[in-house]
Amino acid sequence: MDRYKLSMKSWITIVILAILSAVAIRFNTRPKLYVGLVVAMIGVLFIGFNSNKVIGAILGVLTIGSGFILRGYYPEVSKLTGEKLEAFLKGYNAYNEFLSQYFILFIILGGLIGLLGGAVGEITKEERTNKFSTNRITYIAMFVALSVAINTARVGSISFGGFPIILSGYFLGPINGFIVGALADVIAYIIRPSAGGGFNPLFILTSALTGFIPVVVTRLLGEKYPNYNFPKLFAGIFVGQMLTSVIMVPFFRVMLYGENTFIFFASSAFIRQAFNMPLYAFLINTVNESLRRTVNFERIK
Repeated sequence: MDRYKLSMKSWITIVILAILSAVAIRFNTRPKLYVGLVVAMIGVLFIGFNSNKVIGAILGVLTIGSGFILRGYYPEVSKLTGEKLEAFLKGYNAYNEFLSQYFILFIILGGLIGLLGGAVGEITKEERTNKFSTNRITYIAMFVALSVAINTARVGSISFGGFPIILSGYFLGPINGFIVGALADVIAYIIRPSAGGGFNPLFILTSALTGFIPVVVTRLLGEKYPNYNFPKLFAGIFVGQMLTSVIMVPFFRVMLYGENTFIFFASSAFIRQAFNMPLYAFLINTVNESLRRTVNFERIK
């Protein structure tokens, strides 16, 4: 029963997230209808993150299931007219048919995402309660500056600015890595705007997750600072870069700007990351072996 013992604040947060996530599925979002479902899945992830694996999995199933019930029995009425309505209904009906075919899989996926969020929440629970010390802020600033400097020196779309962000996650922990990634993206854009699209919070999220996901995956595989090894470093970086650079960034670019196709951007990103991922793992392993005898990052998490 200890699994269900959360603070009142946590339960309120979880309930609000569950309601908003379920409602997101009901609405016909723009620019794509499926954005609401994506938002709901992200909400489920945060439900797990703020609770634990058991609650995350249970509420993940219930939230996504409730969202489908709302969409089925209380559909949103479109205010469009004429040709716009006709075009909308074509996509709307196709999307609803798709959901009706695979709704069981989406409900199961909701449970799995909630479970994953809970696992991540349990891993990072101690770090989330740590206060911002002078040392912590200093190291965060150092990694942000390093990432911005490397990103500013990029040639075209070729950049290794993600390396310091990933490194910060492994040395400072996933929460600090998340913060470094978010700050680095904002500051880097101010100094040298990207040619791949305008400023958007979605890209801040992908940069933040760049510092968060790899170390979480490596920890799930049983490795913790400073005892990293190359295979598990590579596994964490592979999962993180595939999700952020190869899937999320191309998806957001197509969704927001309609540039080219997802396959085009994803394949280009994969080619770059096929070189970057083993390089990052090798460098992090090398740097860690060199610094572990002189610098203890555990003290500032």
